[in-house]
This record gives sequence, C-alpha cells and structure tokens, in this order.
Amino acid sequence: MRLRHLVIPMYLIAAFWLVFAASWLFRDSDYRYFYATNGLGYAVVLAMLGYYLNKKQRWAWWGAVILTGLSILLTIFDQIGWFDLAYLVPAVALFYMLLVVRKEVLGGKVRG
Repeated sequence: MRLRHLVIPMYLIAAFWLVFAASWLFRDSDYRYFYATNGLGYAVVLAMLGYYLNKKQRWAWWGAVILTGLSILLTIFDQIGWFDLAYLVPAVALFYMLLVVRKEVLGGKVRG
C-alpha cells in the first residue's frame, strides 16, 4: 500500500519537470533547448520508473534510487542557490520515500 503512495508523488514530480521543460522553451536563452531536453528526459524516465515500480520491479527501485541520488548530489555540488531548492526538495523527499518502501519492493514475492 505504501508503494502506491510513492508512485503518485513520482508522477507529480515528473509533471513538475514537464512544466520546467516547457518553461525553458519560451525563454530567451542560448541554453533553452539544453534545459528543455534535460527536463523532458528526466520527466519521462521518472514517470517510467514510477510505472514499473508500481508493478514491483526491482530494477525500477534501484534505478529510481540512483537517479534521485545523483540528482541530489549534482544539485548540492552545483553552486546551490534559492532556485536550486526547487530541484533539491522533491529529490530528497523522493529519495526518502524510496528508502521507506525498500522492503516492500525488494523483499517478498517480487518479479524482476
């Protein structure tokens, strides 16, 4: 049951990244395509991992832990500012929730 409560925030965070990607397309910046592509890629991968995590695939849990862990590390080591907290807070919350449901995914009858 806790796993379902994890997948919904994963989809919400993926939607946040879709909005992030779309917002960069309308900016007057030389980097707009770079950030839009990164945001879209992150959204798609996070939504895909959420879908397979809901089906209790072990590799999806590991993938989500690695992805959010790297996101946290990159945000911390990249000259953190107020704007970067928008990236850090969802990543830390998602990382914590992934650790909470670890036994539900990795233990018991799990496919993958």
